[in-house]
Amino acid sequence: MEPVKRILLLHKESPQPANAACALQSWLEARGVSAKAICASADAVELRASAAASDAVMVLGGDGTLVGAARVLAEIRTPLVGMNYGRVGFLTEFPAMEKGDWETPLVDLIEGRWHRESHLTLHWRILRREGEGWHALREGVAINDVVTAHGVVARAVSLDLSINGMHFSSLRCDGVIVSTPLGSTAYTASAGGPLTMPSMNAQIVTPICPFAGGFPPLALPSASLIRIESRRTDDQVLLSVDGHDNLPLEYGDVLEISGREDQLHMLVGDRNWYLRRLIERGIVTSGPGHRHGR
Repeated sequence: MEPVKRILLLHKESPQPANAACALQSWLEARGVSAKAICASADAVELRASAAASDAVMVLGGDGTLVGAARVLAEIRTPLVGMNYGRVGFLTEFPAMEKGDWETPLVDLIEGRWHRESHLTLHWRILRREGEGWHALREGVAINDVVTAHGVVARAVSLDLSINGMHFSSLRCDGVIVSTPLGSTAYTASAGGPLTMPSMNAQIVTPICPFAGGFPPLALPSASLIRIESRRTDDQVLLSVDGHDNLPLEYGDVLEISGREDQLHMLVGDRNWYLRRLIERGIVTSGPGHRHGR
């Protein structure tokens, strides 16, 4: 990628990342890089305008802060990179300023020695029939996953799943997860779905604890049109987007999901970051006989 001359610093709304953003701003400006620091919870219009005017966006927070910023900035081609001020930090490339070497890799980044990756996002909308047609009640973007599951009542739900206009499965289950490859290490992995290289253009469909109907986790082309419908009037079905929202899906409503390629851009210092992170975070473990360094 080209050298970075303008960088936007989005910080989580808490003292430690906010103070780090101020320190980074001074550090960057001392090296001839224009830097602007704002809170990640600022107005979405301001965030998008500031990101569009920058060469890169650094998010100071955890994975949740980074995913939230990516959702707001979807379709803006300015690449994102994270500095970890959260618990796991699977998606963040930099350690917190207080916990590791960030200066050397940041010099490499601003001098253009990092790599730019493109990722798929999901576009979803809730449709309700009105007269002879359908009306979109809500719609949005997901970075990790869209989950259709039971609400506060601990019981299964009945769902119809269709793909590209063809009925695929009727399920009695705890729910269905549709995830991006980037989000495959989140809820999808916990539900038995596949770990998927983030650069792949695919949607991953994983049923949650099915006991009537069901199928193994399914990888679909990015452009596939997925439709999920609640089949019983007494089911309480909720839609969760990246672990947030909890929107009701009423009987007869249809959740429609499709993938959109090249919508999220991220900066990485190592093209094998995903495989290394799986090992470092203990998601993948080695059996007996493993030799370090081989």
